Formats: sequence, structure tokens, C-alpha cells
Amino acid sequence: MQKQERLLIKQIGGGLALDENLPKYGILLSKTYYEYALVQLAMNLYILWEQLEEQPQTDGFVTEALKNVRQWIKTCILDGSSERREELKRIHELREQITARMQILTAYTDGLQVYEYILNRLEFTYEEETEDRETDLDAYAQKIFRYLFQDDDKMVINSKIQMVVSELPVRITKSRFFDIINESLKLYTGSECSSVDDFAETIRACSGLFRPEGFETVYPEFFKTLTLYEGLDYQNLSKEQWKKYRTGLLDTADKIDHIVSRLLILAEVVNHLYAAVSAAVYVQVDTKEAEIACRILEHTLSAMDGHDPMKEETEDCLFALEGIPEQLSEKKIQTEGVLFDIWTQQQDLLKSLSLWEEYSDLNRMSKLLCNSTFVSLEPEDLTPEIADSIYINQVRDQLIEEFTRSFAGQTKQMNRARMAMVLGIVPVFFNSQEEISDYLKYALENCKNQWEEKAVIRILDEMMEG
Repeated sequence: MQKQERLLIKQIGGGLALDENLPKYGILLSKTYYEYALVQLAMNLYILWEQLEEQPQTDGFVTEALKNVRQWIKTCILDGSSERREELKRIHELREQITARMQILTAYTDGLQVYEYILNRLEFTYEEETEDRETDLDAYAQKIFRYLFQDDDKMVINSKIQMVVSELPVRITKSRFFDIINESLKLYTGSECSSVDDFAETIRACSGLFRPEGFETVYPEFFKTLTLYEGLDYQNLSKEQWKKYRTGLLDTADKIDHIVSRLLILAEVVNHLYAAVSAAVYVQVDTKEAEIACRILEHTLSAMDGHDPMKEETEDCLFALEGIPEQLSEKKIQTEGVLFDIWTQQQDLLKSLSLWEEYSDLNRMSKLLCNSTFVSLEPEDLTPEIADSIYINQVRDQLIEEFTRSFAGQTKQMNRARMAMVLGIVPVFFNSQEEISDYLKYALENCKNQWEEKAVIRILDEMMEG
């Protein structure tokens, strides 16, 4: 970063000459975002092309999306179309579609994990061995306890407690389960309502209750599979059926993972394209790095269109960019450091200087180029609503109602599986190490199913060894 750029940022941080400095800063940050986004776009598109060469795309949505992406790169980046504003709307729509599909696939993953939990605990049901191999449960509980507290890092300890509790036999009542949800939600009192909503959605998702729009229709194959597992009589599966359904579940999970991996790289490409086109509305820098990135884009598009194979020059261009992404990333972090304060504290001044739209775009670009691929682009509520006890209770009552409906008419296996998923993500609800020790013993000793007990011990042993 040049000396005058550092001075500009320092002056803005000190609130000096904002009328003069804010327009300059807008241009500087647009240039920074454009160059960074362009380089990332070129590299990720090349990676995506390599993946497609190794394994051609069969998902019609991804194929159509790539067709549009290639056209936008050509018109908005390489040809410098003057219709960028209109194209940005279409890019935004594609990003929303990708995000929606990821939500659906995540919901399927969460739903299938509930059935994987049940199937894993049936493994030893089909064991033919009759040798008595009873475990000293009190000693085993002490072993788990030592594992939980062998680290000094409180975050590590809490993470271990969550994982262990989610795998232990669930032997708590529905009333106690609802109390845990209530206690967890109360921790959010005084925080933003959006944080409470996000936590509630996490609970719904991990337990398999979340069904986003398009859940039944976008991926009908997966919906059919999930419906199959919902209807199984797990208490009466034969060994052969157990193997079949467990294998089928793993195969479905692999298919979902494959689609997710493609959507992830596609989402990265769309984010960087979105940011680059947004920045190009205000400025287009003609630097060495930008020129190299554009050449990579040209060659990659040509190869994806099937006109000619990837040229060796592309490899040379990629080699020329070695170390550049890291440098641009550092510059981006340094440059955007004051953007949040400007956006949240200088709204009136931005409007008076006719800079509000530009800074709104810059704020969106900062999100597109952050580490969270699917971050919401909705404008922040500069005066967020704070969650009081009334709001917390409303969210709690809604969750309890949904779980009550879900539990009704279901088997203990299913209900315990849903509870286990939730216990693995809520904040640690024990008040002392003694409570933890007592819970470990209680959960193990109250598991009257010896086959489930063996399965749980195997799962916990793998966790503690791995």
C-alpha cells in the first residue's frame, strides 16, 4: 500500500476532511476490490474447468449457470459492457438460486444424519457372538471424563462435551429436553433478535426439522430416499436390510457431497464475478495483475467453449500470479478497515455527498469477498431489535411446538436421534464438573439395550482415539 493511501485511511479513521476523503476512498476501495476479485475469479474459474475436465458435469442447473457465468465474464469483464447494472441483477439472482440449493442439500444432509445415528446404533444387534463382554460402566464414564478435561482450552473442552453428549445414549425426558432448549435460548437475552432466529434455525436444521422451499421438488431423488428412510421399521430390520440401507445412506451422502463441492466452487466464482462487475461500475484498473487475470479468463473461456485446448500460456499466467493473491488479500484487509465505520456512522454524510449508492455497493462487495461464501447480502439493520424475555419465550414456544408435533407418533429411536442432534450443538448445559460426571454415568447406566451400549462405546472409543 502506498504512503498516500495509508494517509488517506488514517485521516478517515480520525474523521478528518471527510467531504474530500470519502470520494477518494470510494475510488481506492473499488480499485482494490476489482483487482482482488478479478484475480480470484480467474483462478477459481480455472480450477472449476479442471474439475469439469476430470469429471464432466451432469447437473443441468450447474451447466446452465456456467453458461450464463461465461457470458457475463465476456460481456461485463472482457468486453466492458455498459449494461453492467442490468447484468448485476441477473448475477444476484443466480447467487440466490445457488444459495437456495445449498440450503436444500444441507437440509438433506441433516435429515440423513438422523437416520445414520439410528442405523449406527443397530450394528451390534446382529452380532452372533454370545460371549459375555460386559463393560465396567463406572470406569468407562471416568475414562470419558478424563478425555473431556485433558485439555486446558475451555473451547476445546466445551466442544468435546458437545460431541460426547450427542453420542451418549439419550435417556432424558422430553420435558428436560425442552428445558435445555429454553436454557440455551435464554443465553441470547439482550442480543440481536436475528441472532436468536439464527440459533433457532440451527436447532431446526440439525434435528432434520428444517424443510426449505423446494425441498421436495428440486432434488426429487434425494426426497424419495429420505422418505424411504422415514418409513423404515428400524426395530425389525434384518441384518441384510440393515446393510442395504446403511450402504444406501452412505451412497446418497456421497452424491450430495459431490453436488455440494461443485456448487461451492461455482458460488465462489459467482461471488468474485459479482464483486468484480460491481467494482467495474465505478472503476476499472489496468494493472499488470488485472491484465494477467483477464488473459487467464480468455483462455479458460475458450477451453470451456471447446474451441481449443488450454494453452500453455495460461500455465505461465498462473505462474506469474504466484504470491499475488496473498499480497492483494493483505491490501484488501488494510484498505477496507474503515469501511464498516463509514457505513454505519456516516449515512447522512454519504447521502449529502451522493455517495450512498456507491458505499452501499462497496459494503456488498466486502461481503462477497469475505470468507463466508453464502453470507446474506441483505442490508444491515443499523438499529437492530434487541431480544428481550418476551421475544425469547416466543421463539422457545414455537420450537417446542414444532418438536412436540415431530415427536408425536414417532418411535423412541427417532425422537432420541433428533434430541441427540440438538444436544450436540446447544451450549454446554452443565453447571459443574460433578454434573458432567453424573450425567456420563447416568446416560450409560440407563441404557438397557446392550447392543446400543456396545455401539455407543465403539463410537466413543473411536472419538477418543482419533
